Amino acid sequence: MKTKKEKNIKKPIFIVLISIVVFILIIFMLLPTFFSSKSGTKFLIDKIEKKKNAKIEIDSFHLTWFGPQKIKNLSYKDPTLDMRVDSIISNMSLLSFYKSIKSSQKLNLFANTEVDNLNVDIHLPSQPISSFQNVSALIKADVKGINSIQIEGKTKVAQNVGAFKALVDIDGKKINSTINATNIPTIGIDQLLFYQNPKHKNILSQLLGPSLNLQIDSTLDNLKGPIDIDIKSKTSNANLNLFYEKGTITLTKSATIVLALAPINPNFSKNITYLASEPNYPIIIRISKDGFSYPVSPFKIQNLKIGHMSLDLNKMLVSNTGVIRTITSFAKASSSNVVSMWFTNVNIQIENGILYSDRMDFLIDDYVHLCSWGKLDLLKQQYKMNFGLTADTLANVFGIANLPDNYVIKIPIKGTFENPKIDASKATAKIVALSTLQKSSGIGSIIGSVITKFQKDDDIPPAKKPFPWEGKVRLQQSPRQIDVDNILDFFK
Repeated sequence: MKTKKEKNIKKPIFIVLISIVVFILIIFMLLPTFFSSKSGTKFLIDKIEKKKNAKIEIDSFHLTWFGPQKIKNLSYKDPTLDMRVDSIISNMSLLSFYKSIKSSQKLNLFANTEVDNLNVDIHLPSQPISSFQNVSALIKADVKGINSIQIEGKTKVAQNVGAFKALVDIDGKKINSTINATNIPTIGIDQLLFYQNPKHKNILSQLLGPSLNLQIDSTLDNLKGPIDIDIKSKTSNANLNLFYEKGTITLTKSATIVLALAPINPNFSKNITYLASEPNYPIIIRISKDGFSYPVSPFKIQNLKIGHMSLDLNKMLVSNTGVIRTITSFAKASSSNVVSMWFTNVNIQIENGILYSDRMDFLIDDYVHLCSWGKLDLLKQQYKMNFGLTADTLANVFGIANLPDNYVIKIPIKGTFENPKIDASKATAKIVALSTLQKSSGIGSIIGSVITKFQKDDDIPPAKKPFPWEGKVRLQQSPRQIDVDNILDFFK
């Protein structure tokens, strides 16, 4: 049994504990007031500036536990972004507001939010400054979620001025969306889409140019319905009629995409440092609606299906580097930094992670005629392709004349995308034998029954004739002395 003295000792301890809890609660409840003060605001700004390598200024910062949260005259600057906004008012809770500031992935928009006069300048190396000006945003929501989103503003890229407006209405399971934009900066879209993946930044601006016009109309009922997208820029255009259902996009109409590729330094190849479409020779992609299925969520390459796609690279300028440099040097063709390449169209099919390609012929520097066909394992990132030396090239580069026009020496390409391996042993043996035969017996001996000893492989697909360069390029023949070591250099 506790004595009276023991009870008297415990009373002060209990009072102290209660006092500490009350003190902590008071401090906790006063946190919004503290962070709304100048010293509290400075504390938050210092934290964000160190994390983002940025400079931030705020005139007024008003926080409450359960809303509304108010910011007035916010200025943010980092190495690539300048942002200014007159006011942001949201009735989201302080916890949601904190998570939104800490990470844009946790942005909580299930609250009425209003943004007034937002101005953003994006400046990247070797790119014109892209601006979003006088942007206003209004989000209406309740405890069940967002009811509507309205965003509008102006854009400016160099001397091009544009505008954009986005409306989203949500009524239960039905979502109606309309986006209309003129001269919208593609750099800005790049930043929004690929802010977590620097490798893909600027890909849209490289493909579509500095700005584009965009129209999107969508009506989804229970996350099912049509999405129509129309994209136009100075260099490219595309009209896509899509249908979204259960995380997958299909085509309701066959699509045509035209890309006049501006000079870029592509990230997808270590051996190519320059790539561009020649004037009036855009890339043309045609995708059939039949058999097309694109998995959006989750994206798995093995679930991507393209029943038929035609890709016409047309005529391009490519850096004279890597394997291209090896070929042009061996053939004593161009020594310039950039060479012209002319392509026939190629038909592509994708299913179960495998890309199937029929024959594509291409002409390097108006001189070396080659071809390719086969498969790519997109899952394992492996080549199962074939490379072909045509009769034109055997005559021009190796001095082997009078072969049939459709004669091709096949060279298998295996290995991974990072480390392709070319098996040129059989091709080298054929070239040496043909060259030796021609030297010993004369040009005429190549034709007739002798060619059967070097018959082309049965699985070589036919060429798509006429070639686009026929009648425009005269392939010059320049017979030369063949050395086995030089031949092997051709396939490195």
